[in-house]
Amino acid sequence: MKNLAETEAAIAAETDTLPADYQTWQAEQKQDFLWQNRILPSKYDQLPPLQKIDVPGLFLTSLHTKMDSQSDEAPSGWKKAIHAHASVAKMRLIPTPDTPFTGLFRGADFGLMRLSLTGDPAARGFAPGVAMKFLIDQRPSANFSALVSLEGQGNNYNFFAHEFSNIVPVVNRIGPKLINLIFRRTSRFPTKLDLENLSQFQQNGTAEPAPKHPLQIFLVPNPQVQFPESPPRDFRQDLATIPAGTTLFSVYGIVAEKLDQDSSNLQHRQQAQLIGQITTTSEFVASAYGDSRLFFRHQRFKNQ
Repeated sequence: MKNLAETEAAIAAETDTLPADYQTWQAEQKQDFLWQNRILPSKYDQLPPLQKIDVPGLFLTSLHTKMDSQSDEAPSGWKKAIHAHASVAKMRLIPTPDTPFTGLFRGADFGLMRLSLTGDPAARGFAPGVAMKFLIDQRPSANFSALVSLEGQGNNYNFFAHEFSNIVPVVNRIGPKLINLIFRRTSRFPTKLDLENLSQFQQNGTAEPAPKHPLQIFLVPNPQVQFPESPPRDFRQDLATIPAGTTLFSVYGIVAEKLDQDSSNLQHRQQAQLIGQITTTSEFVASAYGDSRLFFRHQRFKNQ
C-alpha cells in the first residue's frame, strides 16, 4: 500500500496543472515529466473496475475540446465517458528507411501510448482501442487514435487479436449509430481521424516545407505478443507483463493521394506499405492520471 506521502503525490498528480512553460520544453523533458511526475506517482495499488460506456455522459462531453485542445492534459473535472480505464507506456516510432511520409513518420523517440477498452467487456464485448501521443520540442504534441472496429471482437479477450486503424467502417447497429451521431456534432466523418498533424513537424520542432501524411494507417500487432482469448480477464494485467523494448506494432500506411470511399478496409489494407514500428520504452502502467488527465486530441478527418 502507498504511504501518506505517496498518496498525497498521487492526488497531486491527478489535480495539478502542467507547468506554465511546459510547451516550451524539449520532447524528452515532457515525456519524463509526464511519466515521473504524473503517471508513476498515481499508479493504482488495486485496479478499479472497468466501467460501462456512459452514453449520456458522452452526449454531454465537450467534443470540441476533444478535437481542438492542444494540451497534453485534460481540463480539470474532465470525465471519460468512453475508454475510461487504460494502461500507458512510453514508446517510440522507428521508421522504415524509405518512408514516403514526413515529420514524425520519419522518427519519433518520445511518446506515450494508451491502450484501453471502450467499456466493460461484460456489457458490450471486448472492444480495444489505441491512442498515441508523440512529443515535439517546443511545440504541442501530435496525437492519433485507432480502433479494431466500432463493435469490437466479442468474447475474444486477446488485446492484440486484430489490427487497428484510424478509419473503421460504419456499423448499421443502434449502439454504434448513436455514438456516431454524437460525434457528428463536431466532425463530418465520425469513424475517421486525420493524421496530418503527425507529418507537419519533425521531433526537434522543425516545420516540414512539404508535409505528407498517409490517409490511413494500420497497426499490426506483433504475433509474438499475444494473450489468451478466453474470458474473463483484465487486459491491464496482461499489458503489465510486456517488458520495455518490445516491438508492439508494425505500422502500415496508404501512400495513395486519395482513398476510394467505395472500397473496403480490406482493400485499403492491401494498398498499404510498411512505414515503421512502434516499440515500448517502458513497462505498461495503469494509473489515475492515465485514466483521468492524460489527454489525446482527436483530429478531424478532412474531405479528401
